[in-house]
Amino acid sequence: MANRSHHCVVHRPTRHEFRAMPGAFRIMLVEDHPVVRLGVKTVIDAQPDMEVVGEAETAADAVLLATRIVPDVVILALRLEGRLCGVEVCRELKNLPHAPVVLIYTSFNTSEDVASSFLSGADGFVYKGAESGRLLTSVRSTCTGKRVWVADATTHEHTSRLRRAVEESGLTPREREVLGFMLQHYTNSQIAKELYIELSTVKTHVSNILRKLDLSSRHQLFT
Repeated sequence: MANRSHHCVVHRPTRHEFRAMPGAFRIMLVEDHPVVRLGVKTVIDAQPDMEVVGEAETAADAVLLATRIVPDVVILALRLEGRLCGVEVCRELKNLPHAPVVLIYTSFNTSEDVASSFLSGADGFVYKGAESGRLLTSVRSTCTGKRVWVADATTHEHTSRLRRAVEESGLTPREREVLGFMLQHYTNSQIAKELYIELSTVKTHVSNILRKLDLSSRHQLFT
């Protein structure tokens, strides 16, 4: 039933709708474009091993609804309400007591988008421009514990290098969080505001991140 004040929906199939098999993956959609959301829902509800159990349009509703219905998988857009806030939503979802699998599904395909998603704890990233069928395959793969990253070749190569560097660098959880904001082109002041920490603390984190990644400047993150 739709919640008009929060724009979130808990899906209750009618007797005319396709019924998923017992034990089907319970999926929640987070997408602020109604037509796109309907398209994804229609495809998923046609699968015998998947069912859409909830829908949200905003970042705030996404976390609230996930807390209520505890889905197995959240398919999450990067842009919500005109802002690239999907990374922050992902981070909050992965911090829930019963954290769902989070699959980023987006038309944004820069290496910064992919790397930021990885650092936020996302289990997968699927570019909407990839061949059809990759979304369903990715949902099934991430539900079995695999991490799936579907981007174009150039983006994938750059992101893979950065992911390897991050994994080998020994960055702390907080440093990974700060790096995620750096990849979204946040300034030190903006990062301090987002994380509720002192500007001097952010500067220390940034310095440590660049040193551990063997970089001399932020610019090298994007080259």
